[in-house]
Amino acid sequence: MSKINLLTGTVFTAISLSGSALAGDVVAEAPAPSNNGSWCESLNDFGKFYKNDNASFIQEMKFFGRFQWQAGSVDGDDFSGDSVNDDFTEIRRLRIGTQVKFFNQFKLKVEANLEEGGPNDHEFGYDGLDVAELSYSAGDIMGFEDVALTYGRQKFKFSQEAHTSSKKIKTIERSNISNFFYGSYRPTGLTVSGKKGGVKSTFSVFSTDIDDELAQWGEGLAYYGNLQFDAAGGNVNLDLIYNDVDADEVDLFSRFEWAASAAYTTEVGAWELMANVLYGESQDGDAAYGVVLMPSTFLIEESLEFVARYQYAGADNDDLSLTSRYAKRAGGDIGDKGNENHTLYAGLNYYLCGNSSKVQVGVEYETMEQEDGDDADATTLWAAYRMYF
Repeated sequence: MSKINLLTGTVFTAISLSGSALAGDVVAEAPAPSNNGSWCESLNDFGKFYKNDNASFIQEMKFFGRFQWQAGSVDGDDFSGDSVNDDFTEIRRLRIGTQVKFFNQFKLKVEANLEEGGPNDHEFGYDGLDVAELSYSAGDIMGFEDVALTYGRQKFKFSQEAHTSSKKIKTIERSNISNFFYGSYRPTGLTVSGKKGGVKSTFSVFSTDIDDELAQWGEGLAYYGNLQFDAAGGNVNLDLIYNDVDADEVDLFSRFEWAASAAYTTEVGAWELMANVLYGESQDGDAAYGVVLMPSTFLIEESLEFVARYQYAGADNDDLSLTSRYAKRAGGDIGDKGNENHTLYAGLNYYLCGNSSKVQVGVEYETMEQEDGDDADATTLWAAYRMYF
């Protein structure tokens, strides 16, 4: 039996068992009121399979999914001075998952990737787990509020852009320097979180083993911490990770031995402003660093949003790439690496149903310089549709 069939079978078995288990103890909830044909409400309510806070066993079960399509057209010059242009379309993300809350304090969340292709390669099928985690809400402990423990395959949230889900990011792709450290990693580990004195804190121990499912613990360890708190009229978000492996080992976080991120988000009049500074070093002592500035504002309240982003990234060696989607893939030597990268993005987001359904367009110009002085540049025109339920 294939993994996707196994996953589907497990989900529907869980539904059947939950229905059987609850039938004798819980009175079925009345049908939800009519939404008067509202497509947005239907989208938001579509995955809500069951909810009963008074149930003794299963309190909630829901399903969720994510579909993201995008296209990009690249025009630029490679490091040899030759013109490069290329067009791409892609099912950027296709995911389906389920979440079950049981015994009031436990929550199981499993989400699978169902797109196996990539740019200009549309293939559908099971492509590994996005997340698979079991959480326990412990309540208030030793002066900390809302203490929770989570074990399993988790999203690595490093940088402000990575802390923002792809369902809600304002730009079509995250910045280069964010992706350099964040890497879309999904490590297996144990996370403890809680709040005290207005500060939300998180500490994680991750396996550095590379795996598309739940990783083993036979390799190295990485230690991650995060603090979030309000200050100076905005929110401060601090990340720190230490990767405890040898320089010659290939592991999940092999780009760096340690890295830190400091982000600040605030509102200035009608504008939201995000600023993020990132720095890290490899096991050999080579540094990579950068800064991201992202202002945004609504031109039409709750409907049409303008967003801009400037990013600078630098490195001791030619360790940086142009945007992987899609300037890096545009052919020729434009995909080579450099040590200094500037990008400037401007775009519009049209919200059909908030972040549940939106259209995004944008343009991004970037340059990359190598240590020997050669440079490349690219302009990418973007279009995207994002939907989740």
